[in-house]
Amino acid sequence: MAKLIATVALLLMTPILVRAQDTDHPPRGLGYVYAGGATHSMSLTAGVGGEILSSTGLGADLEVGAAGLTTGGDANYNSYITGIGSADASYHYFSKNTERRISPFAAGGYTILFGHNAVLVGKDVKTNGYNVGGGVDVFATKRAGVRFDVRYYGHGGRILKNRYPDVAEFSFVAFRVAFTFR
Repeated sequence: MAKLIATVALLLMTPILVRAQDTDHPPRGLGYVYAGGATHSMSLTAGVGGEILSSTGLGADLEVGAAGLTTGGDANYNSYITGIGSADASYHYFSKNTERRISPFAAGGYTILFGHNAVLVGKDVKTNGYNVGGGVDVFATKRAGVRFDVRYYGHGGRILKNRYPDVAEFSFVAFRVAFTFR
């Protein structure tokens, strides 16, 4: 899992890190590394993400991360870490003004949960779902800043069966803080 996260992070950062020159054109992409707490005993969430933005503010995002990083397991599972992968559409307000240091946004789309899923005991099964949320990017410099983000993750599958045995559909909210670069 660590190699996968490192590979995705490198692939997302490469276009941003190899820019040939600085221009006055609006940024076309963002990368971020996030961490934060979540509801329903999902504890720490963390991961990496990247966005491609148009000049109108519309964007496409990809994220990979994990939830439940500090949640202990039980007799059936060593831990309750659940992998999260998302492909989202987003809208950034005020995207045409590159001098603006604060950029609110809304995002949502498809989510896949994997790695710990108790639909079949002893087997990891993927569960399809969705996420919706928003937040704000606050840039301290032209290229780097902080992102504050809240996401609701929902799905129709059954994860964490041993921890929540009577819950057919499990959802949670993640409160995330990220280092953002463009």
